[in-house]
Amino acid sequence: MTSKYIRSLALLLCAALLGCLLAACGGAASSPASSAAPASDSASASGSSTLPSSTTEANTGELNPGNFDENSVFSITGTENAFAPCLGWGPGVSGCSLKSVIAAASLLHWAEDARMSSRSPEAIQDAFYSWYDGLTDNQQEGFAEAWPLVKDAALDLLSDKDSMTGRIADAGLDADTLPGCTLKNWQALQSVLDDIVPETNGEA
Repeated sequence: MTSKYIRSLALLLCAALLGCLLAACGGAASSPASSAAPASDSASASGSSTLPSSTTEANTGELNPGNFDENSVFSITGTENAFAPCLGWGPGVSGCSLKSVIAAASLLHWAEDARMSSRSPEAIQDAFYSWYDGLTDNQQEGFAEAWPLVKDAALDLLSDKDSMTGRIADAGLDADTLPGCTLKNWQALQSVLDDIVPETNGEA
């Protein structure tokens, strides 16, 4: 009886020990899976941290000046200042010859700075009307009467500036800076204005 009891007890102890070993092995096998979870969390956390950066880059890219429409009316600036010398005088007014040179020099400078030859006619028209539509009826009529004189003075500055030396000096302009415009930029502006400025019966 004693030997059988001892043998049974030994078997129970072996079974218990084997169970402990299996439990220990099972825990060790599951530990890699549990340790992999934090790595996955950190990876997703790292991935989410890059989202604001990429989003910011996309938004700022839309504001890149390189995407700006060059033919937009808003990119043609200085219209009011350019046309200011064209107002307040006309054919037959004292000093109109000198005033026409001053106005022509102003428009030539504007045509060059705005690179009119690279603009669409519609963009030039819109820029002109943004100024012209704000004038009174008398001012609009006065400009229409002065336009032929301004146009002629501009063409003279472009083609035969030497013949205008006296008028340039009397107008207080710097001959070295005139005409200050390429023919193609002036022609782009002139052709648009010739089409839209009303004709008048004013005489020089």
